[in-house]
Amino acid sequence: MIGLTLGSGLAFGIASIFEKKAIERFVSPELREKFDYLIGHEGVVLSFLLFLIPGFPKDTLCYILGLTPMHWGIFLIISTIGRIPGTLMATLQGAKVFEHQYMLFLILLGISALVILVFYIYHEEIHRWIKEMSKAGIRKSVQ
Repeated sequence: MIGLTLGSGLAFGIASIFEKKAIERFVSPELREKFDYLIGHEGVVLSFLLFLIPGFPKDTLCYILGLTPMHWGIFLIISTIGRIPGTLMATLQGAKVFEHQYMLFLILLGISALVILVFYIYHEEIHRWIKEMSKAGIRKSVQ
């Protein structure tokens, strides 16, 4: 998990430092604004859900999120917390398939799907909570 967190932060940082200049050459300001709006409005919750999905290309997601106005601290929280269940479930599911325990594998797969469904259903509440955390963090840094 330490390696995952450090690697995620490094990918996010590399993208935010170096790729921003390259992206500005190839992507119109209007398209960048739309993508930035998506991250600002629903992107935090969506990003968190994507980190939860076992097998999703999370390294690529880290680079993409580095191109957005997402705060580094929020990124670290969602990437770290989001990776824990996904990594655990992927490991457990792989172990059960390897051990030919297909029923347990299907149960774990069902649990993964249920968690994703819960986050999908309550994404507005989660988004509101994250915004409140962000505002509280901004207030602390201003004071």
